[in-house]
Amino acid sequence: MKPSKSLFFALLFAVTPMQLITAQERGVLDHLDLGVTLGTTGIGADIAMPVGDYVRLRTGFTVMPHFTLTSNFGIEMNGMTFNDSQRRRMKDLMRNFTGTEMQDNVDMDMQPTWSNFKFLVDVFPIPNNKHWNVTFGFYAGPSRIGKALNAEDAAPTLAAVNIYNSLYNKACKGESMLQYEDSHGVMHDASLPPGFDDRLISYGMMGMPLGHFADGEKAMMVPNANYSAKAEMCVNKFRPYIGLGYNTSLSPDGKWKLSVDGGVMFWGGKPHVYVDNVYKLKSVEEDDTYYYYDTTWLRKDDYTTFEDVTPQRIDLTRDVSDVRGKVGDMVKMAKKFTCYPMLSITFSRTIF
Repeated sequence: MKPSKSLFFALLFAVTPMQLITAQERGVLDHLDLGVTLGTTGIGADIAMPVGDYVRLRTGFTVMPHFTLTSNFGIEMNGMTFNDSQRRRMKDLMRNFTGTEMQDNVDMDMQPTWSNFKFLVDVFPIPNNKHWNVTFGFYAGPSRIGKALNAEDAAPTLAAVNIYNSLYNKACKGESMLQYEDSHGVMHDASLPPGFDDRLISYGMMGMPLGHFADGEKAMMVPNANYSAKAEMCVNKFRPYIGLGYNTSLSPDGKWKLSVDGGVMFWGGKPHVYVDNVYKLKSVEEDDTYYYYDTTWLRKDDYTTFEDVTPQRIDLTRDVSDVRGKVGDMVKMAKKFTCYPMLSITFSRTIF
C-alpha cells in the first residue's frame, strides 16, 4: 500500500470515532428509530435520526398491496353501437367462425403497481415541543403506478374482434377469406353467401371506442396480436412532498412511538393514462366507396387498410376527450388530481 493511502486510512479510523462522539454530544445522529408505516401509499418501513434539536431525517420505502378494480370498454362497429339486428347477426357470424359467444363489453382488471423510496426532513418549529413537525422531502419510484389488463373471460371476445377485422380487411382488399386444399394440392376459394364482402365493408372496423381526437375524429382501440387489451397509468418518477406531522410516545421510557403524517405529494402535472393499438376512425361519408379507418382517405380500389397503418400509443388524459363509461370516470378523476393526498401512521421503536 502506498504511503498516501496508509495515511488516509489511519486518519479515517482515528477521526471518525471522535466525530461520532462529538455529534452525539450535540444531539446529531445520537439515536436511531426503526418504524413500520401504513398509509395512502401502502405499507412500508423507514428509519429516522435527529440532526440537532429541531431537525429529523427520515428515509425508507413504501409498497402498495395488490388489489383489483374492474372497469370495461364497449365493443362497436363503424363508430356506432350495435343495434339489435346487427348485434344478433354479428354474434351469429363470429360464433360460426370462433365457436364462442361474443360479448358486448370487455372487462378490464385494474391493479396498482406502486412502490416508492422516500427521503423526508422533519422540522420542529416550536421550542421544547417535539410533538408537531413540518415535513419537506420527496418520494421517488417507477413511473408506472397502475396497470389494466383485460379479464381472462374477455379473451374469446377479443380474439373474435381480431378475426372479424381480419375478414374485414380481406373484404376491403378483395382477397379470399377462406380457402381449402383439394386432393391434388390445389387451393380453392371457399364459397361465401352472395354479398357477404359488401356486408362486412358496410359494417366497418370493429373495436373499442375511446373518445375523440382534437380534430373531432374518433379513436378506436383494437386488441393486440396476443388478443389482449391493456392500459397503464404513469406519473413523474420524482415526486416532491410537503406535510405536517404529530408525534407521541407509546411507552413510559419513550422508546415506542406513534407518528401521524398528512400532506401532499406532487405528480408534476396530471397523470398519463396510456393505451396501445389505437387508430383514428375517419368519418364515413355518403359516398359508400369510403370504407377505411386510417389517418388518410382511401378508396375501395386501393390496397391499403387499417392493418397496414402503424397503430398509435395515446394518452387518454391529453390526446382524446369524451371518454365514456367507467374508464371515462377514471380519466376524469386522473385529470383533476395533479397531486396526491397523503396520510400515514408510523409505529417506531428507538434502537439506540
